[in-house]
Amino acid sequence: MFAPITSLILVSILVALGVLHLLWALGSSFPCANEQALARAVVGRRGITKMPSSLSCAGVAFCLFAAAVLAGLLGGHVFATELLFLHKAALALAGLAAALVFLGRGIIGVLPAFERSAPELPFLSLNRRVYSPLSFLIGLGFLLLVISLPNWSWRFGGG
Repeated sequence: MFAPITSLILVSILVALGVLHLLWALGSSFPCANEQALARAVVGRRGITKMPSSLSCAGVAFCLFAAAVLAGLLGGHVFATELLFLHKAALALAGLAAALVFLGRGIIGVLPAFERSAPELPFLSLNRRVYSPLSFLIGLGFLLLVISLPNWSWRFGGG
């Protein structure tokens, strides 16, 4: 019932984040004035002056786009399971893995050890107010999609 809406919200957020990381891979400093300000806002390591490599940013963009496709599959908006030979159990496991990754980032991001490793401002305050809560909510969204997968018969050995 709520899966299609949750899926669309997740797809929208993940695609937007993927595009942002792709822009950074291409050298953009959006939404900051320069690369150092961007690095301080999105990476936050002590004394950081440059963004991670373009390959790293592109890799994160690819993972975010893949997560968006997964959210679409789980919500029933992408009907490629037959073409990709995806079994529902594999789809559910991928959804659980995504949920764990995002929930983990949301939880770890507010632990004191994580905050000590990335103390730069504005990253620290953005992480507390935006990055960690958003990661946690994305993880919850994936968990809700897995729980609401239609036709749960695969859990019990059925088709």
